[in-house]
Amino acid sequence: MYIKTLPVKNIVVLLISLIVSVPLFAQEIIKPNFALATHPLKVDKIIISDSSVLITLTLKNQIEGGEFCANEIIYIQELKRKKKAYLLKASGIPICPNTYKFDKPGEELTFDLEFFGFYEIPDYINVIEDCNENCFTIYGVIIDQEMNHDIDMGFGFYKSGNPELSAVSFEKAVNEHPDYPFGYLYEYLIDLYAEMGDYDQARKWYQKLESSEFVDKEQVMEKISRKNYANQLIH
Repeated sequence: MYIKTLPVKNIVVLLISLIVSVPLFAQEIIKPNFALATHPLKVDKIIISDSSVLITLTLKNQIEGGEFCANEIIYIQELKRKKKAYLLKASGIPICPNTYKFDKPGEELTFDLEFFGFYEIPDYINVIEDCNENCFTIYGVIIDQEMNHDIDMGFGFYKSGNPELSAVSFEKAVNEHPDYPFGYLYEYLIDLYAEMGDYDQARKWYQKLESSEFVDKEQVMEKISRKNYANQLIH
């Protein structure tokens, strides 16, 4: 029996090509939390590798005769170094000026946006459509798995009737990620402590929010000002 062997040089080239073709890292995040969005959008999933970032979004139509499209210039921006990665391709959604026409209010459209990758996995990103009008932006999307876990636990504890443990989880998410530039979690903490009647803690978190430089500080404080407990936060 004759067995043909590859020259050593060819084997080395083959091994190098296999190593190069394997992603250096990959991470999947299901339903990541985020601060706010300009449109009724949900982030269903994000898959990040060194070569690309794939984001699955769902938009819910809210009007009769609604239409939607994606501008050809969309990018994601990681929030620490302000690096941008631009859109490679969109799937399941027309590129403007072509539009997807909804049949009725309440109908949902799920689509994928694939971007160039980053050199390392970011902790947080914005998703920004760069256009002139009706552009969508999703602010403060959390990639960090531990932070997402703590926030999800906070919501889970609250739904199961345990606001004390809910507050512990939200505080952990906030305290362990001081570089997250959005303050929407502070609203949850203030709500929780006010609901439990612990206005000392509610005031403490309100004062932290008040003295912060969060991107969404004014929006969060305006929402809190309309709560029925708002007067309790001011001495």
